[in-house]
Amino acid sequence: MISRFSLINAGLFPETLPPCFVSNDAQRAFRGIVAELDSKEFNQRRTTEFAKYSGTKHDGNRRFFGTPNIVSYFHVSTFIHKNWSKFESRFSESNYSVGVPRILDQDADRAIQVPSLSELSARASKNIGFAPIVLKTDIAQFFPSIYTHSIPWSAHGRDESKADQKPQSKTITFNALDLFVRNCQAGQTRGIAVGPDAFRLIAEFISSGLDKELENRMGEKVVGAVRHVDDYYIGLETEADAQIVLSRLRELLASFELQINDSKTKIYSSLEPVNDLWAQRIRKRFRGDTYFSAVEWELIIDEALETARNVGSDSPVKMLLRGMDEREIYLRSEWDFIEPYLQRIVQRHPHAIDYICLLVVKRYAIDLGIDRIGWARVAEILIIRNLAFNNHHEVVWMFWLLLVCNLSVEHSMVESILKSADPHVKSLILQAFVDGKLTHRPKLGLGGRLATDDPNWLVNLIARSQGYSKAQFSGVLAPEFSHLADKNIKLVDLQSHNEALADQRQQAISRTRYGYDDEVDEEDEY
Repeated sequence: MISRFSLINAGLFPETLPPCFVSNDAQRAFRGIVAELDSKEFNQRRTTEFAKYSGTKHDGNRRFFGTPNIVSYFHVSTFIHKNWSKFESRFSESNYSVGVPRILDQDADRAIQVPSLSELSARASKNIGFAPIVLKTDIAQFFPSIYTHSIPWSAHGRDESKADQKPQSKTITFNALDLFVRNCQAGQTRGIAVGPDAFRLIAEFISSGLDKELENRMGEKVVGAVRHVDDYYIGLETEADAQIVLSRLRELLASFELQINDSKTKIYSSLEPVNDLWAQRIRKRFRGDTYFSAVEWELIIDEALETARNVGSDSPVKMLLRGMDEREIYLRSEWDFIEPYLQRIVQRHPHAIDYICLLVVKRYAIDLGIDRIGWARVAEILIIRNLAFNNHHEVVWMFWLLLVCNLSVEHSMVESILKSADPHVKSLILQAFVDGKLTHRPKLGLGGRLATDDPNWLVNLIARSQGYSKAQFSGVLAPEFSHLADKNIKLVDLQSHNEALADQRQQAISRTRYGYDDEVDEEDEY
């Protein structure tokens, strides 16, 4: 059973943000207004905008993530909590899914964990069975394409849902979830936010329903199939069957306002590997506990970088960094040899910036020393370069590195960062000033009233809760925000992560928080 506060406490922020963005204080802070919030859940005027965040993709492209307003997200999480048995029942109906989210313990750093693509090959081989042909395809831009009205369609049927669209319907109960999701995104019906755990559960709910319907329509032609989030691998006896199933799947998706990704669709022999051979080779490198000398590390690094160039992806680099974490490179004498490599890699492989920062912070946390001058300069280069393109991911990670490693931060750099539209990095600056890590008071331009329903809700709530501003809240959620601020809710924590990493047994890269998007053929559901 998943609780509404587990989805808020550990599932509000996108996992692609630095670990300083936390919401594990939410349950305490919400105490005293839960009943009042429940009474307001169907108020359609309580729409808010999420804080948008420009992230990286393994192939050099960009994707947008979002942190929904914490009060609006409360209603989404509450609905899932109250209807969890229906979610579990739906997940169990899919004979194809290998991506059903696992509910994690309350002390985990995420509420749920989506199985990684590395788990796909074993299930694919078993499910596809004797089939000589495989149809591989996926849903184009899955999360941004989800039509919120299709949530009740999936739960109750399209015609039934269209006939009764009342949010408080006693029959079409998932109309309420449709409303709550729209209230998180300014009333928009197209797409759902990428990042929060509740929305991953909603996406899997819809996908599992599609699996069941596809099996009902084409089960006699499908030998077996697997699906991971939006990626399908379907085993068939002939290429003609594959074309027929593809056509039926296309029709099925279209009925939910979704589309096949034709550029990633192919029909091929089932003897071809599901996981790329280069990925299997990198994994094999790190099996066992063999000691690697500096010379051996050089070869391993060069091989991974060459593979990344050849396949046009940062995924080999992220797998390399995972291997470094498994070998606890930050504890070893070879760190001095590898550190300059990391400083060069981070400037050429933006999708690996999070893992590199985590490794460096781990080394700092265990007090073994880092190249302070070198990392300060690398951070400055990357921040200035990426500010020009509004690349929030690179800016927020490198600025976090500067802060938690107590590296020099020039006031001119802070002023430049404040020109960014990203509420996350502004929140980071605000908390850093409150914590005494910045000497100059940042000019955030908050004004005399703090909005509760626009993308800056995060900055405004932190400003009041941490004593930076005494301005009053405005907007439809002003009473709730005032309550949370009076409770001094903590949403950015620049200390706890380092304190946890001081334990040498603690890995730098969390397997639950960062286990989703570092694998081989990263999903296009975003």
